[in-house]
Amino acid sequence: MNTASASMTSTLPLNLWQQFRLVAMRTIYFGVGVVIFVLAGIVAIQGQWLETGALVSVALAFILTGVIYRNELAPQWINFLFICALGTLVSVSMKTSGMMGVYWMYPVLAMVFFMFDRTIFVLVIMLIYALFAAVMYNFLPFDYAWRIALSMLVLIGVGAVFLIMMSYMQRNLSKLYATDPLTGFYRREYVADMMQRELDRAQRQQHPVSAMLLDLDSFKNVNDKFGYMFGDEVLRETANRIARVCRKNDVMVRYGGAEFLVVFPNTSVKEAAELTGQMLDNLRHEPFAVKSMMTTVTASAGVAQWRASQTWGQWLENADTAKDKAKSQGRNRLRIAQ
Repeated sequence: MNTASASMTSTLPLNLWQQFRLVAMRTIYFGVGVVIFVLAGIVAIQGQWLETGALVSVALAFILTGVIYRNELAPQWINFLFICALGTLVSVSMKTSGMMGVYWMYPVLAMVFFMFDRTIFVLVIMLIYALFAAVMYNFLPFDYAWRIALSMLVLIGVGAVFLIMMSYMQRNLSKLYATDPLTGFYRREYVADMMQRELDRAQRQQHPVSAMLLDLDSFKNVNDKFGYMFGDEVLRETANRIARVCRKNDVMVRYGGAEFLVVFPNTSVKEAAELTGQMLDNLRHEPFAVKSMMTTVTASAGVAQWRASQTWGQWLENADTAKDKAKSQGRNRLRIAQ
C-alpha cells in the first residue's frame, strides 16, 4: 500500500480496540462506583462520616461519568482525575490498613490500560507506579514492599504486551477491512473520506490534484470466454500494472468490477494524463496469460483535475464523464475532462 494507509486506517469504522475500550470503560465507571458505594456503607457503619462523604462523592462521580459517556470515551483529563482519586484512596488505605490496602493497587493499575490512549499511557502508568512504590516503602516492611513492587512491574509488562498485541491485531483487521482482497487496492467505500482529505490538503497547500477513472474494455467478454478465474487473474494483473506506474503518494482504489480509480496528489491534469497513458500502454502491449490461455485487454480512461469550486463528487463525475467519452469514441483511449 501507499503512504495514505496510515491516515486511512484512522478513519475506519471497524476499530475493535476502541469498541472494546468503550465497553470496558462503561463497566469500570459503574463497577467502581458500586464498589466504592459499598465501601462507603461499611465506613459509615463504623461512624467515620468524613471518609464516608469522600467515598460517596467519588462513587457518584464514577457513576455520573458512566451515564454521560456511555456512548463515547470520556476525555483523558477526567480519567486522570479519577486515577488520582483512586491512587489517593489506595494510598490512604495502605497507610491505615497496611497489607490489606495493597490488594486495591492491582485493579487500579489494570484500569489504566483502558482509560488512556497510548500517547499518554506510559506516563500515567509510571506516575501511578511511582506513587504506589513510594507509599509502600514508607508504610510497609521492606521485605514485602520490594516483592509487591516487582509484582506490579510484572502486571505492567503483561498489560503492555496485551496493548501491543491489540494494536497489531487492529492494524491487520483495518488493512483487511479497507482493502480489496483481489487487487490489494482500497475499496470503494473509502473514496469519500480519501478524496475529501486530498482536496483539503490541495486547498491548504495550493497544489493541483488529479483523478483518473480506468475501466477495462469488454471485460464481460473475457469472463464469458475464459471463465471467472481467468477474469480474476486479469483484474489482479491489471492492478499490478497500474501500481507499477503509480508513485509513492498516489492512492489506488478498486472502484467497481473492472473499474479502477487513482488519485494523483500534487499532480496537474497533464502529468496525470501522461501517467495514465503509461498504464494504458502497459495493458494494451502486454497480453494477459494464465497457463495456456492468453488474451489482450485494453482499457478506457478519463482524467480530471480538481477545481477549487468543486466538491469531490463533482470532480469524480468529471473524470467519469471523460471516461465514458473515451468508451463512446471507440475505447482503448484516454480523454481529459474539460
